Amino acid sequence: MAYPVDDIIPINLILTSAGLGYANFSSAFIFADASDLASGSPETEKGKTPVKAGASKIRTAANGFLPDTYRDYGDLDELREDFDVASDVYLIAKRYFAQIPRPPQISVWMKNPKDGAIEVTASKANEAVWRYHYFFKNSDLKDSTALTALSDWCDATEHPVWFTSSDDKALDPQAVDALAMLAKKGNRHMFGGYKAKSSIETDPSQAYAMVQLAAAFHKFRPVGTNTSITGEYQVLPGITGDDLKTAGYNALKAKKAVFFTQIELAGQFDNSRVINSRSMSSYDEFIDDVVNLDVLKNHLQVDGYNYIANVGTKRGLTTREYGGLLDTLGKTCKRFYDNGVLGMGAYTDSKDGLEKLARFGFVIRSKPEDLLRLSPAQRRKRVFPPTDILVILSRAGHVAEINVTVE
Repeated sequence: MAYPVDDIIPINLILTSAGLGYANFSSAFIFADASDLASGSPETEKGKTPVKAGASKIRTAANGFLPDTYRDYGDLDELREDFDVASDVYLIAKRYFAQIPRPPQISVWMKNPKDGAIEVTASKANEAVWRYHYFFKNSDLKDSTALTALSDWCDATEHPVWFTSSDDKALDPQAVDALAMLAKKGNRHMFGGYKAKSSIETDPSQAYAMVQLAAAFHKFRPVGTNTSITGEYQVLPGITGDDLKTAGYNALKAKKAVFFTQIELAGQFDNSRVINSRSMSSYDEFIDDVVNLDVLKNHLQVDGYNYIANVGTKRGLTTREYGGLLDTLGKTCKRFYDNGVLGMGAYTDSKDGLEKLARFGFVIRSKPEDLLRLSPAQRRKRVFPPTDILVILSRAGHVAEINVTVE
């Protein structure tokens, strides 16, 4: 037997875990009832092609889609195998898939009629699988108590709830409607909008215009360059522009409600644009502020976790290893400068009171030497020092005043 090379050059393979991946912020849940399911032969929407040839038999609650379960759908053809084309579930999906670029899929959660409240249903879905956007049928949100509870739930879980109202009271600045109530509560992840009843009578899917605005954020690629968006002025294919009176526009602005309208100048029209894309947030945030911060938070958590957990040995409580963590988080923040979420801005240094410039839209105030100030008790707990990061959102310019001096 020849002498084995393993005794001369031993090779030891050390595998590293893949760690955590980033969350999918284009993912979404629709919440359905058994009454939304199709029955009998596959139906077709007027003017649309029938279900794909070879599609599976229509399912019912009795033989397939059970309460407290979910299914993923890649297009309307797949959804039409399970749901009636006249159902609100289908209308919601229709608006979601109508956006360009089109989100790749949507998930449907089958509600349990035994659930005592809508937030109980939402919590079950959240525990089963993570989806970012939450879409409910308008009939689920008619009750003010349910809507109030859900608006608190969405902030507690950081899942946006997109709500479209067609209540005429929304156009009255003095009326206390659902939008006024939500604005007064001030929940960050509650996004409300208005669509006129006249447009819904022509096309029932207009009742879920806010769903399509949610889909517009699919074009945001956190790892890309200049991909961040604002909801303002977005073009939503298929969403018609409402022609409202000045009092109505003012009322919707006061209630932090999104509206979809024509833009007119000298007889020329831009058919339909998103205006007043605000969150109900008490912090006076726009929708993109909330979404961007959710994505940034996720990337900081994932990158920080992977730095600590994926080393294969350990990250010692040393200035070098803590400096490595700060460097990792700095690269994450720089990525969000590149994608357009963060922007250059001035800030006041809390240590010397001087105004300084954050070139890439963030400042990591912590230093590797902060680790040296850990007490023996803190070291025994094996916790790095708290990391302090200042970020400056680039936001977006929505209005530009032009002053022309004539001599």
